[in-house]
Amino acid sequence: MPSGDVLIIGAGPAGLNAAYALQRAGIEYRIIERTQVLAPTWQRLYPSLRLNTSRFFSQLPGRDFPWRWGIHPTARQYHRYLLAWTAEQRLKVEHGIEVYRVAPRADGAWTVETSAGIESYRAVIPATGVFDNPQLPAIEGMGRFRGEILHSRDFRHPDQVAGKRVMVVGNGPSGTDIAVAAGAVAAGGACYLAIRSGVDLRPRYPYGLPRHAWMLLGERLPPRVCVWLQRRTGAIQYNLGDFGVWKAPAQTGTAVGYRGPELLNALRQGQVLPLRNPVSFSRDGATLADGETVALDAVIMATGFQPVLHRYLDIEMQFSREMYYPETGCDWDIGPNGVRGWPLRDVSEHPNGRQVLGHAGLYLVGVFYKGRGAFYNMRAEAAIAARQIGEYLSRRLTAAA
Repeated sequence: MPSGDVLIIGAGPAGLNAAYALQRAGIEYRIIERTQVLAPTWQRLYPSLRLNTSRFFSQLPGRDFPWRWGIHPTARQYHRYLLAWTAEQRLKVEHGIEVYRVAPRADGAWTVETSAGIESYRAVIPATGVFDNPQLPAIEGMGRFRGEILHSRDFRHPDQVAGKRVMVVGNGPSGTDIAVAAGAVAAGGACYLAIRSGVDLRPRYPYGLPRHAWMLLGERLPPRVCVWLQRRTGAIQYNLGDFGVWKAPAQTGTAVGYRGPELLNALRQGQVLPLRNPVSFSRDGATLADGETVALDAVIMATGFQPVLHRYLDIEMQFSREMYYPETGCDWDIGPNGVRGWPLRDVSEHPNGRQVLGHAGLYLVGVFYKGRGAFYNMRAEAAIAARQIGEYLSRRLTAAA
């Protein structure tokens, strides 16, 4: 017999939202975490990091952010807030348990092998996200480079690169934030920002309001008007030529929209110097795609992540071939299916269904990072997963009777 109804793997924001949704639905659950802290990723992020989604959609049920934190709280503020909310909701987390393998059983339950032993559950929610599985590109000569190569996950403070010749590879939100922070202390007062295809620079406050304020307004309007409003406010961009950067090809998923003045100011002041992407490394530097060479002491790879679930899910998974996020219009609760290394989900019963396609009893929370933002999406996904799990458990109970 299964040891319990639902196992949640991971006590970050996704897992905690899943626990909250199951608790409210009256469904028995167990939540385990590999480390000794809640939301370990958010505990260790660099101090200058701010949420790139606004407070309007990032708050958790029953607890508002303090107004003194502003519209975009810092990562450290969010972590303190998450700890307090978890205590208020009395979500019980078991720490120090690592998952090795999750596999289906012949009777429809799931076998889970962990550092605490082997158990089985009627349903499993892998909520381990992506940030514990950093991806490094395979660039010629990386092994002979005498300097330091870090992934963005391991960047804690600008002091790590103070006085060094630094290049950040990748211009997503983390890469641009780190380049700005590093540029203030790097050798020569500047940090290189290596860009593979292009950038997308947008104002944080289009027409004077936060992007999410326009979303809040749009949801009160007819759907066609909402779509028009989002396209209008989302289309505002800076003239890239004014900042010495270039635009990425359309619909390739190679440029994440950057909102805010920090990068723009650093580009104007020469604290961030845009370059083409590196194609090879020497002992003392790198050769770039345009043939230029640069001398370096440290490289920070802001080159993304892949879902952690690939390490322990022992199943055959189907994946989408989509290479970019399609426009979501005003259906903010519905993200694309199967991008960014995630398996496809069964959407036959709900347009944002959480069950992994072909694997009853296995549900994903914490997949979609855009739209209204990861934290809003985690709440929406957790609520859907709880509802679907409740229906699934009821069907199993009826079948066993």
